[in-house]
Amino acid sequence: MRTSSQPVGKQPMMHTQPIRVLIAEDDFLVGEMVNGLLTEMGYQVVGETNNGVEAVALTESLRPDVVLMDIEMPKMNGLDAAAQIHQLCPTPVVILTAYESPGLVQQAGEAGAGAYLVKPPNARDLERAITIARARFADILQLRRLNETLQDQNGELNAFSHTVAHNIQSSVSRIIGFSELLQYEFNTLSEEEREQCLQAIVRNGRKVSNIVDELLILASVRNTDVESQPLLMGEIVEEAQYRLVDLIQETQATIELPPSWPAALGYGPWIEEVWENYLSNALKYGGVPPVLHLGATELPGQIIRFWVRDHGPGLSPEQQRQLFTPFTKLDQVRLTGHGLGLSIVRRIMDKLGGAVGVESTLGEGSLFWFSLPKA
Repeated sequence: MRTSSQPVGKQPMMHTQPIRVLIAEDDFLVGEMVNGLLTEMGYQVVGETNNGVEAVALTESLRPDVVLMDIEMPKMNGLDAAAQIHQLCPTPVVILTAYESPGLVQQAGEAGAGAYLVKPPNARDLERAITIARARFADILQLRRLNETLQDQNGELNAFSHTVAHNIQSSVSRIIGFSELLQYEFNTLSEEEREQCLQAIVRNGRKVSNIVDELLILASVRNTDVESQPLLMGEIVEEAQYRLVDLIQETQATIELPPSWPAALGYGPWIEEVWENYLSNALKYGGVPPVLHLGATELPGQIIRFWVRDHGPGLSPEQQRQLFTPFTKLDQVRLTGHGLGLSIVRRIMDKLGGAVGVESTLGEGSLFWFSLPKA
């Protein structure tokens, strides 16, 4: 095994930096010839080996731009080594072999090789094979990223739609049930019972409306790229409170605000959704009557943490682990009463480069927080 860290020879005019090459070839004379050709063309040979096991290890440690890989080698053949490289440390691979066949070409492609070169190569074929392998590798990586993104989105939509459908169906069933009770038993119900039915209809109607709002927010966050700007946090919090005015009055809540807010970077409409979600949950589960404290703490690294503290029953460690659940796992966990909104909060903060979290002890209330860069 030989390694080199310095470029030799002149660089090809097409490259601003020398392309770094690892040679895996068990025939010493072929290896020397390939090394000489690469050097003359201005490539940088960063290492040489004569077996597949070392080829994988050197690729992981040296991170070459391309690997020239013989097939017949001791310890591990070149096709198996190329497959391992493709999985462990994706790198363009050019297969070097003394013979070719359609079956062997297919095996090389399945192993992740981007080009196939018959020995002994000349300079022109070597240059062309390296160029093709690197171009195909870039396409493969792009397709892999697109495939992973598509899988994540499909998984997210499937999990979210399943959970949302269940919640909507549950609320709509209650609305229909109480409506039919009023329709067919109106004269036999007391005034108090009628009022209870109407309240249940309104309550479940609001739940359905909130779920639809969450779907619209999710679509906005997924499909929109925004530019972070300095936030007027006082106005954002005020607007979030205004949206919850009925719930605040219903629960007779007390909300204590800081005298001023530090400036942070974010996107106002999305941060308003975060506050609305945190406040809504705190009003519902933060004690009777709820007493909420809002504030902000400046952290090292130019980070500001905004938070809502309640004095409710608190959350167990298991409940805390289920909060901020990624959409792809929503149908795998049993959600607490805090609902789907916290998953959207997590997505918003991921999109803005922030973070979310909760600190809670049973019997001592909870503190929900999110952090943003300081403006």
